[in-house]
Amino acid sequence: MASAAGGASGKDWFDCLPDDLVHHVLSFLPALDAVRTSVLSRRWRDFWVSMPRLNVDVGDFRDDGQFENFTVHALPLLDSSVPLRSLRLRSSLHYLSALWVNHAVKRKVAVLEYSGRAELCSSVDASLSLASSYLTKVVLKHFDFDYGQFWPLIDACPALENLELLDVWTFYSVTISSSSLKHLRIVSCLFYNGFRINAPNLLTMCLDDVNVNGPLGHDSLVLENLSSLMTASVSVYHCFYPKHYVKTELHFFHGLSHARNLKLIAPLYEALFEEGLPTCPVFNNLKCLVLGDWCMAFDLYPLRCILRQSPMLEELCVELGEEECENCKNRKPAFSYGEISPFWCDRLKTVKIKCTEHDERFVALLQLFCKILVCIEEVDIDRQWVSAQPPDSSEL
Repeated sequence: MASAAGGASGKDWFDCLPDDLVHHVLSFLPALDAVRTSVLSRRWRDFWVSMPRLNVDVGDFRDDGQFENFTVHALPLLDSSVPLRSLRLRSSLHYLSALWVNHAVKRKVAVLEYSGRAELCSSVDASLSLASSYLTKVVLKHFDFDYGQFWPLIDACPALENLELLDVWTFYSVTISSSSLKHLRIVSCLFYNGFRINAPNLLTMCLDDVNVNGPLGHDSLVLENLSSLMTASVSVYHCFYPKHYVKTELHFFHGLSHARNLKLIAPLYEALFEEGLPTCPVFNNLKCLVLGDWCMAFDLYPLRCILRQSPMLEELCVELGEEECENCKNRKPAFSYGEISPFWCDRLKTVKIKCTEHDERFVALLQLFCKILVCIEEVDIDRQWVSAQPPDSSEL
């Protein structure tokens, strides 16, 4: 082996690799494999202790006992004086996970991705601390949080710019308040006792399949102080608010009013969107808009309402799904809507409609566009998503 590695000179070719390159290569390896490289040569014996990135996955170990043994013996040997760029951790053993996270925070970690197991929602150890002035990105996946465990620490991360919550749930009220946060992504989460977002410098926000319940007499979802928001996406696949639940946030749209790109996808009669229409603000910056089935309710009242409040709109896409939420379908309007007076969409140039081949709502949409776009010289009704042919002009 030595002869093959060193060639005629007998020199170990591992010695020719610069330290930075070795650390870079080790950063792509799972932590267990990185430790195993210590047997390659004497020079490599201690390289793993100062890796700038750590990738620790409980799935790489034979069982939980082996993972615990690795943590107990390897973690104390890591060089705490070397700043850590990122920690990617997947483990449902919260008492061991807290050791890895706290080690990373002490090493001024910039990016933290922490995931439990998908098959069971893991709790978080009380000793875990995310308070850090160096964290710029945090991703949490497959967790349930007790009161006071995570949410107050957002304020203790003054450099945090990216936050992702994936399959996270809690029975306690949640407030995300941050002046540094720029990108927020929340997917398949349950906030059982209300949810509030206050982020004046937030640029992008995605709320995808998020379930929010509100405490009695209080708003369920509150979006406030989002004056820098550029792109927002809210997708509701179940009922955002359960049937018969009490109060919803009537000023939901005001939190999105500064966006340039907006996507609102939901089945018919979605309470979150529907009940915000009476106080719908003017979207003075909105250039691109994507709407789902809910905009077709009440004789297209939601669609007409938002179009009228979007004077700068240039691109519109309506995505109509095949399935509708039964609870939403059977709901009655919460308000008595009146007819919207005629209006113009002066800047609207492109309209795209996505629907199934025999969706009768396609004709209704064309009828509406013919009424409100009479002042536009050329409008592209893009049928690339539609397999059905447009109706004859006589049908309109």
